[in-house]
Amino acid sequence: MQFLALIVFIMVAFFGVYLVKRRKSNKNVNRFMIGAHGMAGGVGLLLLFMGQLRGYWSDWGWISVGLFATLLIFGFMVFGKWFKERKTPFLLIVFHGCFACICIGVLTYSLVMVN
Repeated sequence: MQFLALIVFIMVAFFGVYLVKRRKSNKNVNRFMIGAHGMAGGVGLLLLFMGQLRGYWSDWGWISVGLFATLLIFGFMVFGKWFKERKTPFLLIVFHGCFACICIGVLTYSLVMVN
């Protein structure tokens, strides 16, 4: 399940890059696209948590669950600002993406260390 969660998170990251490219080129980024990005991240976190509860990991698994949970909460805060029709600062979006890359790296490291 952890590998499936990693694949889901990588797909979510690529979709996030696509959303940033659309925003930078002043194209429309509608609420459905933002919601789909967040919900897919939630599904990935659920898969990750379920895999961790099965007990295949060391402490790095719990660290990655905590990091992804923090990322998801932060992402929904960004989503909440965007949903209220306010312009979200681009630096906040970049920080969210960089933190997501760090989380994916920690998850990959935890999978390599256990397997």
